[in-house]
Amino acid sequence: MKWLDKLGKDRRGSRPRCVLLTEGDPATVSVRLTDLIGRPDVVISPDDVWQPNGKASVREAQLDKALEGGRTLLDERTRQELRDWWLATNTSRARTPNWDIASTCTISGKRGMLLVEAKAHEGELSSDDRCGATGANRVRIERALAEATTDLRRATGETWQLSPNHHYQLSNRFAWSWKLASLGVPVVLLYLGFLNAREMPEPRLYSEPGWRTVLADHCRGVVDETCWESTLDVHGVQLLPMARVFEQPFGG
Repeated sequence: MKWLDKLGKDRRGSRPRCVLLTEGDPATVSVRLTDLIGRPDVVISPDDVWQPNGKASVREAQLDKALEGGRTLLDERTRQELRDWWLATNTSRARTPNWDIASTCTISGKRGMLLVEAKAHEGELSSDDRCGATGANRVRIERALAEATTDLRRATGETWQLSPNHHYQLSNRFAWSWKLASLGVPVVLLYLGFLNAREMPEPRLYSEPGWRTVLADHCRGVVDETCWESTLDVHGVQLLPMARVFEQPFGG
């Protein structure tokens, strides 16, 4: 089976580009990801673990689960803490968020995590997306989002309103990043805009200023507008929200 076939319906836009961004030998990929972040205090080394792992392993990561081949992003205890924080029941239908790219890294000399949410056109940023969980899991997720909102307000002194009823993907991205930091794992949360995805419909992304404007508009009223490129202090642990762009060739 060709690697694109493994992506199912997600064979255009950001998903295949994330696979290609992580394609190559470990030395090449680690430099690529480090350069993308562009901060001297954040380093991905060839010994780090990332998912997807190029064409050989195209699946997105869930932070509460081990990866293919026995690889791990987080230790078992942290994975279980994350799952118990987010979900009340352990069934096949109960799922935690998928990440476009997740990688271990070093942040200011400490073992950390790079979490990437990627988009290739404006329509991928939806304000209408809602949490589909029901029952006890819905209650648990609402509680988790409220907990993250309260502590992010404390950390920044600014307005946050993470919600299960709108901007749900944005909300769970920041909530999970906050939770990891609260467990002692520093985090880079990277919102990545892929430029010039010609196979995608308009409105596509064409420049870094354009991506930042689109992202700021999307986040308004949910996420503190001043948080980007800032260091958020989560009880002494760093949370670094960033916005970057990258042009990843893709011929389909």
